[in-house]
Amino acid sequence: MFKYLASALLVLILVSSSCSSTADESTISSTTAAPATTTAPATTTAPATTTAPTTTTAPTTTTTPTTTTAPTTTAEIDTEPPSAPTNLACGGFSGGSGEFTVVFDAPPDPSDIDTIRVYTDQGSGFKRVAKTPIDGSPATFGLVIDLQTDDPVSWSIYFYSDSLGAGTFGVALTFGDAAGNESGWYPATFTANWMGDCSVSSYP
Repeated sequence: MFKYLASALLVLILVSSSCSSTADESTISSTTAAPATTTAPATTTAPATTTAPTTTTAPTTTTTPTTTTAPTTTAEIDTEPPSAPTNLACGGFSGGSGEFTVVFDAPPDPSDIDTIRVYTDQGSGFKRVAKTPIDGSPATFGLVIDLQTDDPVSWSIYFYSDSLGAGTFGVALTFGDAAGNESGWYPATFTANWMGDCSVSSYP
């Protein structure tokens, strides 16, 4: 009896040992090792980007051009009178109406002549009886009936004066320029009759 109990106890021990071993192996085999954790590489934070300050472009400065003041031009004042009319001659006379024509040399520079003046002396000194522009405009003093200035050799002026009549009297002509300068004169003595004839001599 004891022999049978001992044998049964031995069998139990062996079975128990076998089961324990199997269970341990089963436990070991059934436990799956967790996969190794891969540590993510450390994230390197990019350095903060510093935004450069906006550069404000200074406005372009436009230099004002230097103004050069033109030098003041002083106009030359004409103070030189024209040459005096020369070689006065009688071109016709109407004693009844006081119309008289005087012929004289054309001026050396017609462009310098602006006006012609007529003076007569009836015994009390020369007095102006007519003044006229040479451009054909009406006389500015007295009465000028006709003026001829086209001939390069001689000009003539046909004027009226109620103080003229048959007899002897002095006649003088002068030229004037645009600046108002008046020439001198070369007077002559005219002797006329009622028939319209006249002659010229030097003035006293």
